[in-house]
Amino acid sequence: MRMTSLHRTFVLVGALLLGGCAANQLPGFQNAYKGYNVPEPLVATVRHELKRNGLPNAQVTRDNAGRIRLVGSYQNEDEVDRAFFVVQSIVGIKSTSPFYPENVKEKRWDIHAGQALTAHARAVRNRPAPAAKRALIIGINTFRDKRITAILGEDDARRVKMEAEKASYRTTALLGQQATKANIEAALKRFRDEVGPNDTVLIYVSSHGTMPVPSPRLRDARKMSIIAYDSGNPMASDRDFPMSVFETSVSDIKLQEVAQMPSRQTRLIIDTCYSGEILKGIPDDSRRYVLEANGGVPERAGISMAAWTGEAYEAKGIRFAEAASRGTQAQQQDARGTQIPPGDINRYTIITATSDGEESWGPAAGGSFDSPVSPGKRLQGSFFTQAFFEYLAESNGHIEPAFNKARQFTVQKVAGIPAAPNYKGPLPIRQVPRLNPPLPAGDPSSIYE
Repeated sequence: MRMTSLHRTFVLVGALLLGGCAANQLPGFQNAYKGYNVPEPLVATVRHELKRNGLPNAQVTRDNAGRIRLVGSYQNEDEVDRAFFVVQSIVGIKSTSPFYPENVKEKRWDIHAGQALTAHARAVRNRPAPAAKRALIIGINTFRDKRITAILGEDDARRVKMEAEKASYRTTALLGQQATKANIEAALKRFRDEVGPNDTVLIYVSSHGTMPVPSPRLRDARKMSIIAYDSGNPMASDRDFPMSVFETSVSDIKLQEVAQMPSRQTRLIIDTCYSGEILKGIPDDSRRYVLEANGGVPERAGISMAAWTGEAYEAKGIRFAEAASRGTQAQQQDARGTQIPPGDINRYTIITATSDGEESWGPAAGGSFDSPVSPGKRLQGSFFTQAFFEYLAESNGHIEPAFNKARQFTVQKVAGIPAAPNYKGPLPIRQVPRLNPPLPAGDPSSIYE
């Protein structure tokens, strides 16, 4: 027995040593085994850029893993966001510590969100609210600043708008040049003021996202703002271009304020991800370090599920239950006058076209592909959104079967894309859409309810 135990110990140690040696040869192994070794010249650049961007009290240090951590003092969360963006633009997301600085005088977003929810609850108590179906649809193909790459946002948004109107949604659509920062924020404010506790809400967004920055709420919840048509500044230098885009984008907090409103159902479909290409103007030493820290792969990020599925969303049902208990009978009926069962209130679903670190794919601009449902029908737009709505039509709006089929179609379609000569990333190319919370097989939830 003693020999057997000793033998097992040697086998275990040998396996660990072998695993360590193998990992030592993998791209990016340094991050897992030795921590982050951000060169001092880049740290000096970070300090210089913080001051150049109007953050004289922002300071940085290294955390236990060697990542660059924000310390110092900040007037509000806007300053913290800018500071995180500066650091990440120079050393990358992975080498930036997600720990939020402690000395922030005004936590504006928390205050604003709380005030919005309080005002909404007060309005609900004071008026009977007939049920309505409301849709907000945002999609952009090309941007005013031509350094922002064209995508297929409008093509997909038009399809979503058509399907929403068929389902009797009261639709607000901002497409292309209509989707300015001012117009998007005004539409979000109207929705925030008007959404009632019996409403069914559909939100669709297709655009680029900015580099995600840590949130003060949860360590793994990152904020990713939406790039509007007029984000950026065509007159800005390549050096200042990323910050100009960041500062003129629409904060996802504003979108979350609408998604968190008490409602009968909220369906959120987001085809927005961050691609490191907006940092193409950064100095070569920063670019080299970021690529090295990522194993030679450009930095990409999807939206944080934690940011969209935390306590604020779980609390929607509690807030509505309190308001409904003080409301009228009409407040607890749907648009057809049918009593809403308690289990049907406040169902919340978020669907993203990608998983973290992936990009959303479709044919080149002007191109099309065959419908996975209707032979001979050509679809123009991204693979996932177009396939998802094809399968929704086939399944009478039921989300669970449509999503699973669209995900499988997207994974297979994207895996068959031949990589360009300059493509740096895993092969085959991956795009795996996500749905949260997962729906059980046969779930009756419909996007058209």
